[in-house]
Amino acid sequence: MAEMPGTILALETSSAVASAAVVGARGECLGESRPAESAHQARRLLDCVDEAFTAAGSSLRDVETVVCGLGPGTFTGLRIGVATARALAQAAELRLAGVPSLEALAGGLAAGEAGASAATFVPLIDGRRGEVFAAVYRRDESEAAERPAWPRLEPVVGLTVVGLDDLAGFLAPWPDALVGGDGALLHADRLPPGVAPEPAVAAPSALMAARTLLAGSPRVTWGFGETLPIYGREPDATPRAVIPGAATPGTATSGTATSGTATSGTATSGIATDPGGAPTTTTRESRP
Repeated sequence: MAEMPGTILALETSSAVASAAVVGARGECLGESRPAESAHQARRLLDCVDEAFTAAGSSLRDVETVVCGLGPGTFTGLRIGVATARALAQAAELRLAGVPSLEALAGGLAAGEAGASAATFVPLIDGRRGEVFAAVYRRDESEAAERPAWPRLEPVVGLTVVGLDDLAGFLAPWPDALVGGDGALLHADRLPPGVAPEPAVAAPSALMAARTLLAGSPRVTWGFGETLPIYGREPDATPRAVIPGAATPGTATSGTATSGTATSGTATSGIATDPGGAPTTTTRESRP
């Protein structure tokens, strides 16, 4: 991390539960909002931001850095989250950063009570389509001596799209790993015998994203050019066939993002790569 991020506004929209948090430079939560689970949770994101600022007794004028969870996760949620972070940072001339949501979720597992005795962490985010987004992390070897306030992790296996029928096999090499996230809770019946999901860590949160940033993860992205969604695979929706004489699909209109610029409700186009080094469109295991 090149410079201290100061007071942070954090956003996380990769799962079915969106969240916003105002976080101090030492990782203390100044204000947080997490609405009830909803199919349209990300569309309430600005309300979440207002609630977090109200709880913190502050405003965007007090923020120095905006950070958002990059995914993988729901396509609509990621677009809304990244676009909102970009728009707020651009409007207020703030620094912009992004955190891989799987790493933030793994940090939440490692920071919890159950994580104190674990060395390996497997965050699972529900990907629908009978799949989960998965990765494997372990504690950074330098952490034992330094004992940071938030766990520093390193990837063992990068972002992997795992079919539910293959989930037990994916987890088999790490029988003692702590597993969590909505992908684990929703599909607990697909986990190997003896492996139970951690119920206290159901989804990545804005607070987890901010603390991962403060822990100095090398997989954090900085700047508008680098902070893009990690979709993990091709979109569910596919472009319609071009009808002769009709407008060309993909033409930018009001409310649609153009390359490199975020506007209301959407994010930049294209498939981003995983800051951890793995291509996000692969469905095969990727080791760093």
